[in-house]
Amino acid sequence: MFLSHHRSNLFNQDKSGFTITEVIVAALLIAILAAGLFGAFLGANRILNLARHKVQAYNFAVDTLDRLRSNYKYEDSAMNVASHAYADVGGSILGEMATMARLGTVLTYDVAAEPQPNSYKEVTVHVNWTELTY
Repeated sequence: MFLSHHRSNLFNQDKSGFTITEVIVAALLIAILAAGLFGAFLGANRILNLARHKVQAYNFAVDTLDRLRSNYKYEDSAMNVASHAYADVGGSILGEMATMARLGTVLTYDVAAEPQPNSYKEVTVHVNWTELTY
């Protein structure tokens, strides 16, 4: 009788600890939270990359306009009314920015047919690229 009483006390002691169910529930909650944070991180990373590419495209456009302004005269063929490929500008902006070159960036510029005040020509630079998807 003493042996059975002693054995029941061994298994019914008040132990401070977690049950396996509590551990599994805690692990699942942590996994769900981690998955949500990871998704938020990927979304923020994509938005930041898109913003960076837009800034680079803006810089390409400004550089192209600067090169046109400094390298060509009003009468040059690169300034004729038409749509021109970037190769007409001279130099290599894309070589300087490898990230945008990897995205398949295409630079073109158009010279408008309508006369502008003070005999200026209106030049519009187009920068197109394919944004990577994850």
